[in-house]
Amino acid sequence: MTRTTKQGRLSGILGGVSSFRPRLSRKTALEVSILGMVLVLAIIFRVMKVRWGPYMDAFDPLFQLRVTEYVVENGYSSFFTWHDTMSWWPWGRDIARSTFPGVPFSGAFVYQVLKTFGFNFTVQDVALYFPVLMGAITCISIYFLGKDLGGSSVGLISAFFMAVSEAFIARTSLGFYDTENIGIFGMTTVALLFLRSVDKERSVSQKVAYAVAAGLAMGYIFASWGAARYAVGLLALYIIVSLVTRSYSRQHLVSYATTMGVGYIIATMVPRLGLRYLSSMENATVILLVILLAVYEIARERLEERQTVLLIGGLIFALVVGVFALEALGLINPISGKFLRVIWPGSGLENPLSESVAEHKRSVWSNFFETFGLTFPLAVLGTYFAIDKSNDRHLFCALFFVTALYFTGSMTRLSLILSIPISLMAAYGLNELLVPFVSVSRRKEEIRGRRRKRVLSGVSRELGLIFVVFIFLGILPTIWGTADASLRPTSLAASGVPALFGDAYPPDWMQALSWMKDNLPDDAVVVSWWDYGYWIEAMAGKTTMADGATTNRSQIGYIGRIMMLNHSDSVPMLEAYDATHIVVFNTFNPGDPQQQWPFGDNVKWSWMVQIGGLNISDYVDETGGLTDKYTESVIYKLMYLQPDPEFIPVFVSQYMFVMVYEIDYDAQT
Repeated sequence: MTRTTKQGRLSGILGGVSSFRPRLSRKTALEVSILGMVLVLAIIFRVMKVRWGPYMDAFDPLFQLRVTEYVVENGYSSFFTWHDTMSWWPWGRDIARSTFPGVPFSGAFVYQVLKTFGFNFTVQDVALYFPVLMGAITCISIYFLGKDLGGSSVGLISAFFMAVSEAFIARTSLGFYDTENIGIFGMTTVALLFLRSVDKERSVSQKVAYAVAAGLAMGYIFASWGAARYAVGLLALYIIVSLVTRSYSRQHLVSYATTMGVGYIIATMVPRLGLRYLSSMENATVILLVILLAVYEIARERLEERQTVLLIGGLIFALVVGVFALEALGLINPISGKFLRVIWPGSGLENPLSESVAEHKRSVWSNFFETFGLTFPLAVLGTYFAIDKSNDRHLFCALFFVTALYFTGSMTRLSLILSIPISLMAAYGLNELLVPFVSVSRRKEEIRGRRRKRVLSGVSRELGLIFVVFIFLGILPTIWGTADASLRPTSLAASGVPALFGDAYPPDWMQALSWMKDNLPDDAVVVSWWDYGYWIEAMAGKTTMADGATTNRSQIGYIGRIMMLNHSDSVPMLEAYDATHIVVFNTFNPGDPQQQWPFGDNVKWSWMVQIGGLNISDYVDETGGLTDKYTESVIYKLMYLQPDPEFIPVFVSQYMFVMVYEIDYDAQT
């Protein structure tokens, strides 16, 4: 074979291969480029905290990191048999039945994939950047959801709003390795896939495939986040409203049953949920709704229009009565705790443990504008436009926004969930507003030898440009606010005190945790308020009596009494648990010790009183002053370095925020 022939064949092969390259249109290439820039922006906003050091954020992510490291070291199956003896001393904690596997399994999987490809990352590296990855992926998911809702422009704007949403960034930034990373991605993806499964334009096989995929996404939420209940309720509400508005079709039943069926199969395999999860009120509602929809499908073919309307009303009535009857008979579990409080805000006021968590506070209207800026009124407008059109996607997204808005009003933490529909509906509302400005048609006319322009529809391009600039300027404060929030350090990097000392944040907690890791004996039992338990377990490697899992509320109350009683009452309580050390966190202005900062035990002590079942009036008099009982309490004396003989100070951090005391039971008088 000649050289020329070989070259000819090689050229033919290469030509054939090149024919398989995707040919992107100019419009598609532009969309991909813009989406790419949005993703870069999303990543930048989420990694800016690294300037203060690669530290984990908040409290719960440290627990998730610890579980991930355990899974990596011992295998996935070890998760299901692990009884952790370092937490909730002396009983310990059954990890599989008290936490979700979604986050640690996902982190372990990413770590092992990176290791397979030769990347030398630690598990902590993966945990630090996993939230950033999920934040970017969620932006891609909402792009497709927005594109299905209103076209490419809505998709791109939705992704942009999600990328710069302060509420979403707060839970997907560097080091916030927790359940919300997966939960928000899952909710967005369930909405995308489920709505595609009921799309009339798709083939039967595509509809089934999307329904199964939506079920897998729903299962991922079940395996990762307790707030999966919201996704369950949202889909059920959508089906009911579709029935009432007569937009329901048989495909809704098929897709809904498939999605929830696949999701429930996964849920029952999660030890924390199991088969008993199906007996909760929201899941019993789903099962009963599917049965009633099957009855509707059988009956409606034989009924006239008026009879069909009566049937729908009867089925909804039967659903409501049936669920409450099953609950009254004790056959299903009622919604309770913080989930009930979200639905009925006044129901949790009697629970001081729930009230002590800042994220559980109710929102006020100003919170919505502070968090979301101009996107909030744009989302309200977009929801109005969506309701006016009222097809499947518009109806679902409108319900998503309205319900998330209500629940965020009940609990400020849920602004995270609201970030999904607010980004989506704000993009849709903005797009609808811009249509008259960007789709302006002009025509030139010849009149008496002169050319004249006449606007046939819309408005002038100049006015359109002014409007676009106005909207952009209106959104800028939100972006700047997000950028400012993104520059703040993680809570661990700032030791929970967001105050600069020169050009750095206080290193007190990192110093204390490092000291405890290196100097306390392996069998040390450290007592602290429950907030710091995860830090002490994960970073110091020491056993604690309580942490953020709040699995034993009576033990948290017990710790509250230890802190708030005098030493003669507290020391026997500590000895009963073989506690060896006690840690307190007092945040005051080092430049002015009389000025207290509201971040440490110096403000949390009132919750210790209430959760401990003590009377706050014994510690604060009628004028608001502090009583002798407060100044005689263990927490007061330890915070101000006035310990009784049983408490020996063994470590004080740089700015005296964190203090560690050894308990000497032999010093009792």
